[in-house]
Amino acid sequence: MRASLALASLLCAAGCGGGAPLLHTAHPVAKGDVTMGAGFSGTAASRNVAAAGTVADLELVRAGAVAPGLAPWVGARLGFGGGVDGGLTYVGRAVRLDGRRVFALSSALDLSLGLGATGLLPQRNDALALRVGGQGLDVPLLVGWRSAGDIYSVWIGARGGFEWLRGQRELPPDPSTPTLLVTERITGRHSWVGGLTGLRIGFRHVFALLEVDAAVHFADIDVAGRPTTATAFALAPSGALVAKF
Repeated sequence: MRASLALASLLCAAGCGGGAPLLHTAHPVAKGDVTMGAGFSGTAASRNVAAAGTVADLELVRAGAVAPGLAPWVGARLGFGGGVDGGLTYVGRAVRLDGRRVFALSSALDLSLGLGATGLLPQRNDALALRVGGQGLDVPLLVGWRSAGDIYSVWIGARGGFEWLRGQRELPPDPSTPTLLVTERITGRHSWVGGLTGLRIGFRHVFALLEVDAAVHFADIDVAGRPTTATAFALAPSGALVAKF
């Protein structure tokens, strides 16, 4: 039970079900242009969870593995020209830096290949006396279409990623030595693979974006030498208002 509680909290702290929402089209930001926006990200966890443990453990993992709930989203992108742009995103407790290359398939159709690096800011869970952080990488592949005048844009794609997690959990003090602090070391790996689709509507300098991500998540956590594994499915809708300068 203690290992499963730590697993649930650890993956919940990983934030937003593995990876911040992209909330950008498959088309490149023009050289010298900047886009900036703010919005929300939500994650809903399914009950279709498989894990090594009891029925009670499965419920704990389902509740924590994909971090159900809402988080803020703030992001910006800069165009470098030649179909290359880069972005910086903050969502929940994760910061993501990414770059990508866009290939024109036609006048209205583009293919985008990106690489993102995520830093998970250490966060303490007071209920379980747990602190955890880590790093991650993800690769999104998008195909997108835009209308004349770039008023409408839609995209669909695939995305996979991997996170290395580490932290520690403070154990309840021993009554015989109440001032002695004892901790358990926690390490883990969290990966996911899935797809996404999005829509952008706007004119000239202001746009509204909606995106839905769906992914299967895999977790392999070691709590002081006690291994715990889990698999879960998550659906993550998000939305934002973005301005172009």
